[in-house]
Amino acid sequence: MSASSNEPESFGRERFDFGQNWRRFLQVLDSERISAAEASLRDLVGVDLRGSSFVDVGSGSGLSSLAAIRLGASRVHSFDYDPGSVACTSELKRRYAPAATEWTIERGDALDRRYLAGLGRFQVVYSWGVLHHTGQLWQALDNVTQLVEPSGLLALALYRDQGFESRFWLAVKRMYNRNTVGRAAAVGAFVPAFFVRGLVVDLARRRNPAQRYREYK
Repeated sequence: MSASSNEPESFGRERFDFGQNWRRFLQVLDSERISAAEASLRDLVGVDLRGSSFVDVGSGSGLSSLAAIRLGASRVHSFDYDPGSVACTSELKRRYAPAATEWTIERGDALDRRYLAGLGRFQVVYSWGVLHHTGQLWQALDNVTQLVEPSGLLALALYRDQGFESRFWLAVKRMYNRNTVGRAAAVGAFVPAFFVRGLVVDLARRRNPAQRYREYK
C-alpha cells in the first residue's frame, strides 16, 4: 500500500532522510536477518502475536512489521513520517509478504493526534528508536499511548539524554539537513573518523578490519 493521500497536517518539519539508510539496508537483507528480527520481536513482547493487532510507529525498513506478520498478527499497520522509509516498508512487503492484505502501510506522524485517532487501537503498539526524533518526545509518547488497547502492550525504545553529547549530535544532524555543503561537511568529517576508530579497535584486538563490514547486521 502506498502512502496515504490524506497526509497529516504536520508534514513539512525539518527532518533527517532515514529512508536513504533503509534503502541500503534492503540491499543486504536476507533470511538470517529476518529470522533474527522475528526472534527479537517475540522475545521483546513476550506474548503470542497470533491473531493480534500490531502497529509499527516509525516503521523504517518495515522489518519489525514483517516479523509481526510472520509471527501471525492478524492486523499490522505501519506508518512513518519519512517518505523514503514508507517506500522501503512498501518494498519490503512487496518482496516478502505480497499477499498480506492484513498489512497496511502509509505515511503518518506520531505528533498528529487527528491522524492517530483515525487508526483505532491495537493490542501491540511498537515504536523502536523513533519518538525522540520527533523533536517533541513527551507529546509523541502521550499520543502513541492512546493507540494501546486496554490491557494491551506498549513496546518502545528511546535514546537516553546524554547532555552535551546529545546536543552535539543534534547540531551535526541540523548541519547535515541544512544544505549540500553541510551534508558534505558532516560526511567528510565523521565517516573517516568512524572508519579510523574502527580500524584502530580491530588492529588492537588483532582482528581483520574487513570482518566488521562483511559481518555487519
